[in-house]
Amino acid sequence: MSNFTIELTNPIKQANLDKLRSIAGTGPVLILTHDNPDPDALASGKALATLFREAWGITGRLVYSGLVARAENQAVLKRLTPEWEHSDVLPDFKEYTAIAQVDTQPGAGNNRLNTVHPRHIVIDHHYPVRETIYTATYSDIRTEMGSTVTMLAQYLEVAGIQPDPILATAMFYGLKTDTRSLSRGASPADEVTFLELLHILDQQELSKVELAGLSREYFRSFSRGLSATRVFGRVIVTRLGLITQPDFTAEMADILIRLQGAHAALCLGQHGDTLHISLRTEPTGQQHAGKIIQQLIVSPGKAGGHGTMAGGQIPLQGKDMEPLLADIEHRFLTVMGETSGGEELIA
Repeated sequence: MSNFTIELTNPIKQANLDKLRSIAGTGPVLILTHDNPDPDALASGKALATLFREAWGITGRLVYSGLVARAENQAVLKRLTPEWEHSDVLPDFKEYTAIAQVDTQPGAGNNRLNTVHPRHIVIDHHYPVRETIYTATYSDIRTEMGSTVTMLAQYLEVAGIQPDPILATAMFYGLKTDTRSLSRGASPADEVTFLELLHILDQQELSKVELAGLSREYFRSFSRGLSATRVFGRVIVTRLGLITQPDFTAEMADILIRLQGAHAALCLGQHGDTLHISLRTEPTGQQHAGKIIQQLIVSPGKAGGHGTMAGGQIPLQGKDMEPLLADIEHRFLTVMGETSGGEELIA
């Protein structure tokens, strides 16, 4: 990668690569991420597979579960990271010499894997750090990082591998979306990686991702979401009801946090038998979204996140929806110190 005036010490050393190589074995390595993967997850998995292949000739199989529904994310998947295969059933681990998880952790609640494999690699940047991590063969969890992509870029750098333009485009977009163009939760390392990737990506492919077409259903869902939004002083709550894609709560939260004067935006929506929760906090504020959402989640739900963005899921089997939503909303308003009565965003 190119040299810039911003210089940081790469925390990844040759010893890290040697350990990864030893754990991976002869291959293939199964690479997994969280359900309904976002661009950071998709790009990080491909980057790890690239490291295994180009550094050591080890094959990797990329498998995701859930849906990739957001238009831009679909474009990333189809155009930039088509190596990912979809399966809602975990493959037979006996067919692989190691298991790797990127952008998530075993037992996080947002993936299908709750146990630790004898040869288990975990690379993630989300809070909180799960207890299962301490039994993983190799774990690199850095909650101060704005994206997992940046962590993988550091591994590639030490291995002497420069991403090709397509991989660089996927990594850049993953980093850009997770940090909202470096405006939220970005570390100095994210800033350096952002600049390095910018110089080697494919600008035409990036444009096709960022300008991916939106369906009429998207605009209908967006309209319903705005109508369901209430403002409580400095915070926003949206109860979306039934949603056709699980990541729509995140998409709504990304938009609503931009409301003038908003300190936090909470969006709730039901997809199948799961309640999906997305939380965003203002980039310049002191609220840590990953910590706040831990105070909102109820058992057996799980959640995680980082500085200004977080998400969670709660299984709904046997739960009465209205009291659950009211409880989460009450917790949120209490945590944020809001006592004002809510008003509709769009009267």
